Amino acid sequence: MITFFENDDCFFGGNLEEDLSFETNLFPTTLPVEDMIYKGEGNANIVFALPHERRAIRFRKSLPGEVSPDGGKTRAQREVWYARNVVSGFLGSYAQIPEIVRYDAADIAKLSDVIRPHRPEKRRHKIIADTYVTKFPDYTFLDLRLEVDQTVFRSRSTFCVEIKPKQGYLPKAEQRFPGCPYCLNQYAKLRKRDIAARSKYCPFELFSGVEARMKAAVKELLRSPQNNLRIFKDGVVVYNQESPNDLEDVLNEWFGSAMTTTTTTTSSGQPRHVDEFCNLVCAALTRPFAQEQLDESPAACYPCNLLLSANQVPTFCAEPDAVARAERYLRLAGKICNFDSDELPRNSVLERIRNMQRLSYVNTNYVYGIYSDFALLLNDDTIYSDLMELRDETHASTIFRALPDKLTNAVIQKKEDIKEINSEALLESTVAREYDDNSNGNHNASSECILSTNVKRIVVNGDFASQTEISANLDSRRLFHRNTSLHNQRTNDEQEANMQIITKHLSTLRMYLLFATARDCSILMTFRELHPKNLSKVPVENTIKLSEQLYFLSSVRVSDLDPKSVHSIEKHRQRDVDVFDSVISLSKDILSKSIYDCQRSGASTV
Repeated sequence: MITFFENDDCFFGGNLEEDLSFETNLFPTTLPVEDMIYKGEGNANIVFALPHERRAIRFRKSLPGEVSPDGGKTRAQREVWYARNVVSGFLGSYAQIPEIVRYDAADIAKLSDVIRPHRPEKRRHKIIADTYVTKFPDYTFLDLRLEVDQTVFRSRSTFCVEIKPKQGYLPKAEQRFPGCPYCLNQYAKLRKRDIAARSKYCPFELFSGVEARMKAAVKELLRSPQNNLRIFKDGVVVYNQESPNDLEDVLNEWFGSAMTTTTTTTSSGQPRHVDEFCNLVCAALTRPFAQEQLDESPAACYPCNLLLSANQVPTFCAEPDAVARAERYLRLAGKICNFDSDELPRNSVLERIRNMQRLSYVNTNYVYGIYSDFALLLNDDTIYSDLMELRDETHASTIFRALPDKLTNAVIQKKEDIKEINSEALLESTVAREYDDNSNGNHNASSECILSTNVKRIVVNGDFASQTEISANLDSRRLFHRNTSLHNQRTNDEQEANMQIITKHLSTLRMYLLFATARDCSILMTFRELHPKNLSKVPVENTIKLSEQLYFLSSVRVSDLDPKSVHSIEKHRQRDVDVFDSVISLSKDILSKSIYDCQRSGASTV
């Protein structure tokens, strides 16, 4: 019998030491339908738990007409590769690697029939069709290696807090707008009536590194969880936005054994134990659980070196006057985010996530300009397939830094060879040329990628010659064309300049998608209370002390780290437009109401 737990999005991860298998002939594994627990689903995935294994299985969903022809094998391999070779380069042991499992289609059909009545109506238009899925340990429990000796624990229950911290980094040039992306998006949610009131949570408070501001941010998440906070007990959600459970009851059960307080509420009217909860969560967010020394040089990881116009709108695509009006409305409404911050503790989970956002950050207007030029030609294979050939790399910064040279080795075996390449794909990444550092002081010794359509191209001594014009709207210019020997040198210079632009565009899209992954990830902090007398039996690095009588064994992981689809850029752009429209609309309403209230107040005093 399948047990059902309502949890819209579940977040789990695997083991960093597990080896990644790209075998194409995985034998189908029996699907234990009767033992599975339905955990819930979001827009893209549906998740089940295997409680006897403390594992979770995530199935990819799709529209009936968009079923993957390979059973999801390519998608699953891409997710595992991305976690192992890109994300872990930033997050280290916070990010762990899933396992690929193949199930029989008949078992999946049986599972789909059983769970259909329990699925939300708005989700049923998508089906489970892929036979290749990803399998994870259940992050809502402690790592098994931490629970070898059960006698060290005071409590039988394990509690887990899941937080989606959202975007906690903006460059200085974009901080002149008084609201951060998360806080501004509250206006759009309010306008669409997705929420009844704006949350006062701000990611920049959580990422500030200032203890008082961080604790205030956690308290705001408790007041208004939305989709950004959940509390689990023994793997089951006991508090979130839709939970009928009372927060005070949950916290009393969690922290009540130490009898740290005797009152039912604090002086501020909050349920008791809120302070203990905030102290524990902030301690986990700032503790250096990961110890790997990572190469996080911005220069190494950020190859685009974008030169943005000083007049470029920082957040939205709108006229400067409209942006200025929105700024005024926000300031009048009193919603101003504090972008100041202190240094976060080195190797803490928040520090790693903010670095991941910072090093891969790309201005959204710049990204959308590139995407709109190439949208009809782009697909996820273009973005990720050539990267997956770089399996020997382990750090994201190394991957992006080494990409041009690696592509040269993969596509062109010898510069002197003459190769004719017929491209059947709408868009492919390949190497245009490799040139000497000494030939031009403005270039580094590297090869450059180009984007091309269904064209026939000839590679002669490392140079492309083509009579086909790339159809993408890049100033409607021919990127490659033959010329007479009199103009060969000039043509070569133009080719090099144009190819650099194209390479930067492809790299920019990849970096933005990495940033989007970092912006949407989840942190899961798992805790189980310890007997104070048994502290010597557990790892000190996993022990958090709140008082002389209150100790917890803890672990921290990061999930929701899948590679984003390049077409998500369109959705993100539309969200930005909706946010800007909502800011203008609702801020005008606030301003009008303020003026009306002032007029009424003035009239009443006459």
